[in-house]
Amino acid sequence: EKKARDENTDQASKQRALFHIQNYNEIMALNIDEEDDANVEIDDGLINDIKDELFRFFEGCSPESEEPFKRFITYSCIYLSVIAKRPLHPVGIDMHNGKTVFAEEKDGETVYYCDIKEEQAKIAKDYYTCQYCVCKPSELKENKI
Repeated sequence: EKKARDENTDQASKQRALFHIQNYNEIMALNIDEEDDANVEIDDGLINDIKDELFRFFEGCSPESEEPFKRFITYSCIYLSVIAKRPLHPVGIDMHNGKTVFAEEKDGETVYYCDIKEEQAKIAKDYYTCQYCVCKPSELKENKI
């Protein structure tokens, strides 16, 4: 059982790493023009709140992580939640026990759901990064099987 759990954790870690590299490449490919009307207005307070929450996350979960890695993940998460409006974890990732992030098309829009968002809200102590994720708790999905 422990070996299976370790393999699942390793696979999820690889999936998250690839996910953040893809996001980095997407960010680097953006053509940002300060005069473009399509630019997104971003609230500095929100950015600082996300940074603070991720700082607490790293302090609690991964204090040994190096600063460049922490910044890389922080800016990837800011991009995903504020600009791209996509989940903070890859769609299809196996969080644990088959729980995942999934997407559904609804009225021409992609709606994202997370099987553990509500659970995390109940157990969150020092940080709750899920509050900045666009995913809805899967419990809210209509016609859930």
